[in-house]
Amino acid sequence: MAAKVFKVGIYSSDKTIYEGDALSLIVPSESGYLGVLAGHAPLAAKLVSGKITLRPPTGKSSEIDSPPGGFLEIRKNQVTLLL
Repeated sequence: MAAKVFKVGIYSSDKTIYEGDALSLIVPSESGYLGVLAGHAPLAAKLVSGKITLRPPTGKSSEIDSPPGGFLEIRKNQVTLLL
């Protein structure tokens, strides 16, 4: 059985950090760390400083530093992070 993927876009004010598919995503929010998988319910959250862990369908997980004050939106199997 193939693992389900979802689209992820991670953007800063001056560049695109990542655009593509993911199997999972973990982000630091004001409520604590949030885990995201395919089919996640719609959600908006304010991010805090910490590590974003992205697991793409190919290759191993990577970590991205999250500065405070970013935002996350999950909608229709698409996750957008503005850092």
